[in-house]
Amino acid sequence: MNIAVIGAGNIGTLIAAKLAINDNTQVYVHGRGIHAAKLAIDGITIAGIENLSVNPNQYHISLADVETNTVFDGIADVIFICSKADDVAELLTLAKQLSHSMTNICVLSNGLGHLESAIEEFGPHRVIPATTTHGAWRKEPGVIQWAGSGAVNIGRTNNSPTREQLSEFFDILEQSGLNPNWIDDGAKLIWSKVLLNIAINPIASITGRVNGDLLEPEMFETCVEVMLEGARVARLEGVNLDDDDQLIANLRLVIEQTQDNMCSMLQDIRNGRATEIGFLNRMIVNKAEKYGLFTPLNQLLTRLIEDLTLY
Repeated sequence: MNIAVIGAGNIGTLIAAKLAINDNTQVYVHGRGIHAAKLAIDGITIAGIENLSVNPNQYHISLADVETNTVFDGIADVIFICSKADDVAELLTLAKQLSHSMTNICVLSNGLGHLESAIEEFGPHRVIPATTTHGAWRKEPGVIQWAGSGAVNIGRTNNSPTREQLSEFFDILEQSGLNPNWIDDGAKLIWSKVLLNIAINPIASITGRVNGDLLEPEMFETCVEVMLEGARVARLEGVNLDDDDQLIANLRLVIEQTQDNMCSMLQDIRNGRATEIGFLNRMIVNKAEKYGLFTPLNQLLTRLIEDLTLY
């Protein structure tokens, strides 16, 4: 199976590395900057959960700073988009170049709206709702720290591929040690992760704290209220979420499991990069307005993060 990983940041590089050592795959990687250049010259180094070195001759790579080689046109059976949220639209255009008529698309980027954008480009029958709970960060260009072993969660919405249709792909992920997990309800899958992100990322970023600090009672109560604002919007959108008690339990569990992590939004702010707030809390605010629902905490957090990134 030919699999392309485009927008190869931390998670994308981890996924590419695990797929590249599978004898049943040909892997195509697309990245940018010094990190991608190191992948092209020196290969991929994974440390942490597993120590792994992948030689650059075990995958094919193209660089965003150079025109994409036409040899990759139409070659991918599955395409993972793993970029920051702001880059998804651009990479969907690249995905069209790499795809053929039966190619499936998985967008693992954080936030809302990506699934709809992919469906608009490729049709619902080719887009796979997906999220990941693997944790990774970049020690240096070309070197990824696999900090937390999670899963690649795959689901289904109306007219998207079935579990049976994805059996070969599912097997590839299993063989590669990426722990695929099938979730029947794709909309619930996407929203469940978004609710965690809107509750954890902006509050950790504004306070400059690691995730575990959010378990302090007052901090956790605020996280819960932010999440439940988003849950009310999700239910108005027709998403069949767990009840509030289960959502709160899930939030506590994720914070406990990632207690030493510095969230990606805080890393972005400290490094002067754009954040994903527009695809998280800002999206909650915008969707709520359609229903005449006020989401004051999400609105406040959105404005604070947006203002932080101006300086």
